[in-house]
Amino acid sequence: MASLPETVHKPVTLGERVRAARRELGLSQAQLAGEELTKGFISQVEAGLVRPSLRSLQIIAARLGRGIEYFVGDQPLTSTKRVHYHRVAAEAAAERSDWRAVRQEVESAFGHAPTRRERGKLLRILVSAELATHDTERAFEHIAEALGLLDQAADAEDVAKLHYARGYAYFDLGQLVAATESFEASRDLVERHEIVDPRLRSRLLLALGTTYRRLERTAKALATYESALALASRTSELEVAARSHMGIAASLYDEGDLDGAIGAYERARGLLERLSDATLELSVLQSMASVSVDRGKLDVAREFAEQCRVRAMAIGDDRMAAVAETELARAALAAGDAEGALASATHAEKVLARIEDDRQRSSALRAIGAAEDARGDHAASDRAYREAIALVTKIDHHADRAAIATEYARKLRARGETEAAYDMLELARGGGHKA
Repeated sequence: MASLPETVHKPVTLGERVRAARRELGLSQAQLAGEELTKGFISQVEAGLVRPSLRSLQIIAARLGRGIEYFVGDQPLTSTKRVHYHRVAAEAAAERSDWRAVRQEVESAFGHAPTRRERGKLLRILVSAELATHDTERAFEHIAEALGLLDQAADAEDVAKLHYARGYAYFDLGQLVAATESFEASRDLVERHEIVDPRLRSRLLLALGTTYRRLERTAKALATYESALALASRTSELEVAARSHMGIAASLYDEGDLDGAIGAYERARGLLERLSDATLELSVLQSMASVSVDRGKLDVAREFAEQCRVRAMAIGDDRMAAVAETELARAALAAGDAEGALASATHAEKVLARIEDDRQRSSALRAIGAAEDARGDHAASDRAYREAIALVTKIDHHADRAAIATEYARKLRARGETEAAYDMLELARGGGHKA
């Protein structure tokens, strides 16, 4: 007679569930503990000798790939406690950019009838996921709802973060004045309520500096970037410090201080090498190449642009490789090599058209226009310049349109096409589009 199968003991207690989930993944207690906890602590949790704090349980749950609800599902917890569990789990998921988990934890918390205040806090976390996944319309809706649920005095930090998120959303849409107002509202709350979160403070100053610069308030941008840098340096926020140096460099460039800009970019690059942030490092290399062309340091410019191109190709970043090729084209033009410039810019433009980056594509077309003009093919030059202007007009990038139109006007005037040159200068000054 066949024997009956053994009765499988279903894990019931929190400790038993931790042990079962750990063994299912083939992890040792030491592996589950990681750097944040200890093997002894995990052993005590599994034996039921200690109950982990909410934060410790969240670490365990994340490492085991389970929601906190799995471990506390059979516990006699109040709805308030369950909401709190899910909110902490959502915050932790946001810290590691796991936006799917953020949405799941927030939705689970909503299922336990959170208070008005808890709902506001949960929505604030949900907004971070929506902005990261470009669901801007829903983010605006949830920001407005959360601001109506939270008390500015009691929940100053959450409210400040919501204003920061709103500024970020406006900036992403290109609405710079509205973005600045939201960032300034956040900054005022941080200062008035003496919120000490250094990460929020430094990133807020960085965002403000960027909007000031985009609005051509250069002196204010420079001062704000320097404040962000000082705070980031004190709190070891290396990425914010690097971005602050980049902002300072761009502001100095706007003021015509090209040597100062290069120095600031060099400092940013040094920090990024420590962070091993390839994306930002590529941006710095491209910026250094661009400024070097403007300084007339063509050998240096080619070196930076080539470093950027090779590095971008190595990590599979087609966009930055094409942007670097545009800088190589500019350097070639400045050196009098119109054929070489045309070859580089044409290849860059094809790549940027394929990946639909209109702004960078307009830069490549601008280089093509200048190269064709230098070769004497004025019809091809006209086509490239006018297409570049059409692209930046479509994306409402007025500063780029003014720069391209001004350059094109100079080419037209040199050919003796005075009326067309005048039209381009009007366009550069903000007049109607006559391309």
